[in-house]
This record gives sequence, structure tokens and C-alpha cells, in this order.
Amino acid sequence: MKKVLLLLCLAVGMAQVSVAQIKLPGASDVLKNFIAPPSFTDAGKTASGIADLLGSKLSLSGDQKKSTLDAVTGFLGQKKDILGLAKSNPADYLKKFNPLQQGLFGKLKTILGAAKFANFLKLKPTGNGAGNLLSNLFF
Repeated sequence: MKKVLLLLCLAVGMAQVSVAQIKLPGASDVLKNFIAPPSFTDAGKTASGIADLLGSKLSLSGDQKKSTLDAVTGFLGQKKDILGLAKSNPADYLKKFNPLQQGLFGKLKTILGAAKFANFLKLKPTGNGAGNLLSNLFF
């Protein structure tokens, strides 16, 4: 009986040790590659510039361009409400930004089709350069 109890305690102890060694991603891991988003003052004007840029780079039809403009305008309007968090609390910014971006990208995939959406993703800038309007969609 003592041996069974000892083996049981040993098994439970080993299970606790192995669980303790699992490392979940923490806030520092998520923020390690954080790129601060560019700021903008007029969501409509910025969205219009983005729609024009995507229209020319992806050869969008008139309907695709208008639908893209509507989707980007809505996205930027929502993003503008959380931009302040990027400086004060980047982790909270990302928690709110990621679902917004996923929603936009889902709409764009429907609007553009799979092939043009794949080409859109290839346009992702490497940083948030203020001169690159598309940074507003990715950061």
C-alpha cells in the first residue's frame, strides 16, 4: 500500500513539473514585433487614397473600388477610436485592432476574390512608413 501511495504521489509530482514547464506566450512575446501604427486625421480622405492605390495596383473594377472604399472607410473609422492605445497600452491596442483587421480582410477577400486578395497581401509594407498609405491597414 505504501508503494502504491508513493508511486501515486510521484506521478502527480511529475505531472505538476511538466505542466510548469509549458511556456505560454506572454505580453512581451506579443509585443516583441509590435510596429506602432501611423496616425491619420481624416479617415475618409485616407480611405479614398487607399482605394485609389489599390484600384491601380490590383486593377479593380469600379464596383470593387467602391466596395473597397466603403470597407476601408468603416475600418479606419473604428481604428481611429483605438489609435491612442497604441502608445499608452500596445497590448490592448492589438487586442482591439486584430479583430478589426480580420473583419476588414474578410470583407476585402469577398470583394477582391482570392487571387486579387493574395496580391493585396503581397503589398504589405515592411513598416509603418507615413508615406505608405497601406500601412494603415496592416499596423
